[in-house]
Amino acid sequence: MIVEGMVHALEEIQRLLQLDGRLIDIHPIRDGMIKILQQGDLLFTSTDPGYDTDGSIKHADKAFEDVIQRGLYLIEGREEFEVITYASSAGELRSYWEKYEAYNDEPKDDAIVAGQNDIYAKANEIMKNAPLAEISYHETVRITRLIPNTR
Repeated sequence: MIVEGMVHALEEIQRLLQLDGRLIDIHPIRDGMIKILQQGDLLFTSTDPGYDTDGSIKHADKAFEDVIQRGLYLIEGREEFEVITYASSAGELRSYWEKYEAYNDEPKDDAIVAGQNDIYAKANEIMKNAPLAEISYHETVRITRLIPNTR
């Protein structure tokens, strides 16, 4: 199971960390959102239907919960922030994400691809009719600083 593999990796990291070492984890925690804004007005928003389809983000959260509950690590700090990717058009944003996913060998689900196509078609139409609009992709990310629990 994926979670067990992640837990094993976190156990190994804890074993290898020096006493004053730190583990920094950064990963998304919420669905990605595509937004189109024009002079501060929200024209369009949609969640990305292809976001975390394999559950790896949820698995990562479970793995960290497990090792913290078992006392392997103490949380030294935790913050959330938003990562925003801007593009000049829906096509440019889509091209960026295609390059980002270029090394992912997993076959894409037809329903997800259809959903993404629909979202980008709607975004293209809105961008054509709103020349001052901006398109962006938003992800909420958590950064956690952990220290090995030596007690």
